[in-house]
Amino acid sequence: MDDRAPGAGGTVPDAAAEAGAEAEAESDGDTEAEALRREAAALREEVAGLRRALETYPAIDMARGIVMATVPCSKEQAWQALVEVSQHTNIKLRDVARYIVEGVAGDPVPRPVGAALATVLGRMRAERQ
Repeated sequence: MDDRAPGAGGTVPDAAAEAGAEAEAESDGDTEAEALRREAAALREEVAGLRRALETYPAIDMARGIVMATVPCSKEQAWQALVEVSQHTNIKLRDVARYIVEGVAGDPVPRPVGAALATVLGRMRAERQ
């Protein structure tokens, strides 16, 4: 005959272990949920960046074409010219491109962009000769 109380003999510690395992699973669930929230936030940020890229690509492509028409050069050279103007003015490339396209349409180009562009285009012309 067993003198132990019902539930004794290892069942109570097993229940405690199960309770601990459940608490750990909930804790892991919180960690997993937080990881999913961080991943979702990162994906939302990436999608927003890709949308911005799609919206600005036409202006960048048009600005590259304007550079290519102004100083006969390759697409890569025109791209490098835009990058250089962006870096020298500390203005985002998409904004530099927009200013160039708007300038062709008759809007004033900001002075730093116009000066940097004139310098880059002048250097490109000199290199062609």
